[in-house]
Amino acid sequence: MISIITPTFNEEKNIKNLIYSVKKQLSILKYDYEHIIIDNSSTDNTQSLLKKFVRRKKMLKLFLI
Repeated sequence: MISIITPTFNEEKNIKNLIYSVKKQLSILKYDYEHIIIDNSSTDNTQSLLKKFVRRKKMLKLFLI
């Protein structure tokens, strides 16, 4: 299993593309993985979006700081 760790801060416009890009690349390589996203108190809608993704994607883990 591979663990991908991504720090975020105010990435509302980029987070969706990031999650799908990581998923796409690791699917091609056929690796089991977890994607750990650490949000550093974003002041935009990043945390809300991440919470929605985490509910739907079992490989995503979210830590809010």
